[in-house]
Amino acid sequence: MSAAGKVHIPDPETFTGYFTSLALGDLRTMRVRSGEFRYVRDRQMARNVSRDHVMINLTESGRIAGEVAGRRVMAGAGAVVISRLASPMDVVLQEEAEWLALIIPRAILDNYMAWSPRFDARVLQPESTQAILIGGLLRSLDRLSETISPRETTCAARASLVFLATCLGGATPALPRVETTEDLVRSIRRYMARRLADPDLGPDLICREFAMSRSKLYRVMGDTTNIASVIKRTRLRAVRSDILSGKHASRSLADIAKGRGLTDERNFRRSFVSEFGYPPSALRKQVGANGNSRHAELEAGGSDLERWFQGLDDHD
Repeated sequence: MSAAGKVHIPDPETFTGYFTSLALGDLRTMRVRSGEFRYVRDRQMARNVSRDHVMINLTESGRIAGEVAGRRVMAGAGAVVISRLASPMDVVLQEEAEWLALIIPRAILDNYMAWSPRFDARVLQPESTQAILIGGLLRSLDRLSETISPRETTCAARASLVFLATCLGGATPALPRVETTEDLVRSIRRYMARRLADPDLGPDLICREFAMSRSKLYRVMGDTTNIASVIKRTRLRAVRSDILSGKHASRSLADIAKGRGLTDERNFRRSFVSEFGYPPSALRKQVGANGNSRHAELEAGGSDLERWFQGLDDHD
């Protein structure tokens, strides 16, 4: 699946999986539904994790069983499991499991609560107050729209961190910090992602939206950054996500691409192959008639998450 772990599927021929994810600033939500599989992150993989993250997982259905950080874990429907990306893991997801997750960079969480080893591999049982409250939070975040505004994104992220710190007994939250250049870069990238269908999307539109000059835009994004290339890559990734979702099976690939601002069909197909290593038609064939792919969707989702874990999506 990624450098952070490997997926072992008992029967690839019958396996189906569904994956969605939404970035909330530095945080990310995730919903996964799949057939049975085993997920392994050995000690070497755990040591190679460059940016540690905390995973807050809610089991919606099925069961998760195995070991996390050397501790035995068993979680049924309604249970909340807390773990770190930098901890070894060997778990099996059974009985058509479905779960929600909130993924938080460890450095961000440390501003709101003091992390303790007792949190790693901790299972909050369904009947516990903490599991009920945290489960409600994750279900609420799962309902958020992809078109959420930057201000609402900041609100959702900070409120979630305060809520979790309160539920888990963390420290008093830090005061909101002044927006940094890194914050501004993320805001610009999120703005571009929301305006992909706009044919006028480019440096001039971004400069007007953020009230800055071209020279400042390029200075903020990096003097060597090609804004047009960043927009094009964002559009290509959006098209790939649209195809994987299975929600556009009745639309042509050219029409899906046009909806993301890629109007030249020949250039779109050539660029897609250059970016991902395979044509969009091949990806569509992997998506089942019911809107789900086999393990390809989880692999693609895992690749995107790995890039996000390493902070690459904000810099390439």
